[in-house]
Amino acid sequence: MSALDFGSRSAALELMDEPGLDAEELAETLGELAFINRSLGGHASSLDGLARLLPPGRREFDVLDVGSGGGDTARGIVEWARRRGLTARVHGIDLAPEAVFCARRAHAGVPGLDFTTSDLFDLPLTRKYDVVHAALLLHHLSDETAVTALVRMRELSRQGVVINDLHRHPAAYHSIKGLSSLLSKNRLIRHDAPLSVLRGFSRRDLAGLARRAGLASPEISWRWAFRWLMVARA
Repeated sequence: MSALDFGSRSAALELMDEPGLDAEELAETLGELAFINRSLGGHASSLDGLARLLPPGRREFDVLDVGSGGGDTARGIVEWARRRGLTARVHGIDLAPEAVFCARRAHAGVPGLDFTTSDLFDLPLTRKYDVVHAALLLHHLSDETAVTALVRMRELSRQGVVINDLHRHPAAYHSIKGLSSLLSKNRLIRHDAPLSVLRGFSRRDLAGLARRAGLASPEISWRWAFRWLMVARA
């Protein structure tokens, strides 16, 4: 499809999905992505979804963070909980050992966090988590793999699943393309940031994936800046 066809998802692959990335370049990339997430409301969307699923009066909870990358969202969850007098334990998993290394290094010593190089589909169903969360993961997957991943996330959760991902929209594409070209010298950010939007979703896309995965009555809401928050209760 044309690079500027917003009617369907792009199948082009992001550079960050290539194996064997240089560890220092990846660390720089993950640091910039963490800044973008904080600045453009990415963390806030995930935390709102999490808050919707936690039972009233619950003081402790655990979260599986799928595709945890540099670990910034996982850390945001444990710090959000601590500010509210809650105790969160977040297990971040990522397929890329380089990303797990970066996350462990960046967040060493933070209570409640651990990161492992793990495949979602290899996790035992006997170990469940209160909430299974994925931020900016689904757009890296094909529709078929995304459906399978959502099924697995639902199976691993007690309370439900939180998905935070990108809205495929011309304004989002042109904005992030301009900002990344102007403000970043990182080749991965400059290439992948606009492509991520083209690989993102419409509301109909997400609703269709949720339906195919058997998620019951998911709540899908638009969040600034050009994010979708999907909350599906177990």
